[in-house]
Amino acid sequence: MTFAALVLWAAAAAGAQTAAPSRVQVAIVRGAVSAALTAVGGVEVVEPDGRRRALEWKGLIRLRPREGGLRLADLRLPSETRLVPAAGARVRVGPDPYEGTLILRLDPGQTVSIIEDVPMEDYLLGVLPNEMNPDWPLEALKAQAVVARSFAYANLGRFKKDGFDLTADTRTQVYRGLSGVNENVRAAVRQTRGEVLGWKGRLLRTYFHACCGGHTENAAEVWGGNPAQTPQPLRGVVDNWCRTSPQMHWSAYFTWSDLTAALEENASLTGTLKSLRLGRRDAAGYACDFVARAGRRDVRVKAAEVRLALGASDLKSTKIRRLIARKKGLEFYGAGSGHGVGLCQWGARRQAEHGRGYEQILRFYFPGATLSVVE
Repeated sequence: MTFAALVLWAAAAAGAQTAAPSRVQVAIVRGAVSAALTAVGGVEVVEPDGRRRALEWKGLIRLRPREGGLRLADLRLPSETRLVPAAGARVRVGPDPYEGTLILRLDPGQTVSIIEDVPMEDYLLGVLPNEMNPDWPLEALKAQAVVARSFAYANLGRFKKDGFDLTADTRTQVYRGLSGVNENVRAAVRQTRGEVLGWKGRLLRTYFHACCGGHTENAAEVWGGNPAQTPQPLRGVVDNWCRTSPQMHWSAYFTWSDLTAALEENASLTGTLKSLRLGRRDAAGYACDFVARAGRRDVRVKAAEVRLALGASDLKSTKIRRLIARKKGLEFYGAGSGHGVGLCQWGARRQAEHGRGYEQILRFYFPGATLSVVE
């Protein structure tokens, strides 16, 4: 371990100096009634006592819970069993292929989970094409690889109490094994192998989003804290690179009845919504809150709660430029897509298209951060 920041991994975990893990455990199925698996090539079944046997079933087989254990096709297995693919083999879980060791686990509620134990660099191969278009310029993908790797190391053990490190969805990073992996993705991971971002000798907790709408966000405005105390690389920068992104400008319309129902359910608003107006904005131009008139009183509602209530796919960000009341609803005019913190993916793409390398892109979005290698 050459990057001193990652010694903090050990300090946080156990108060001792040990190397950061080179592998990660990712929950690819959680709490399911059953799961469909297909072995492609040689796969071994490994039980907790070390007994090994070849998985002889071909084609699709189903994993189900049974009293006190698991059932895989006609096999009766202990409550935690591993499937280990041979070199070049893989196991499909649903439509997605995985090369790492699969931990099959019986959950307390008589459901099943599947955790993949996989090397960190192989994990990144499965993240990149699901978090950035794999056909985008190589230098943009390399910047994404460094940010994704830094994020993964910073979040290892986040779900330790659940028996794994990371999820395979947007709670951490979207991961689908080898689905979507192409040579561009492989080159991006290979050419940045082990590289992470740091700040003052510590691993930097990095973030990324689709489009910042002209200014990236201060991390504290999204996740809490004092914006003035945010590490310099996460305070936000003016970004003109993403101005030609198709996500730079957008509008979304919601009827008054839909707005009322959504805010009652998700933002604890009571009474019929009569109006909604913008409240405070932060330095990057993102709305911090809205003022909702319900009944005879005004109530401040956090912008993040409004976005959650209305759906992030429709209300693409909280960078709302203006609201226009219509006869039967309200029109939102906004900019950008996502929370706005860290790497702006569309900005990274445009920079790469203009010949800027991934290190330049990272310096732009994370000013003052250092690039180091984990060995």
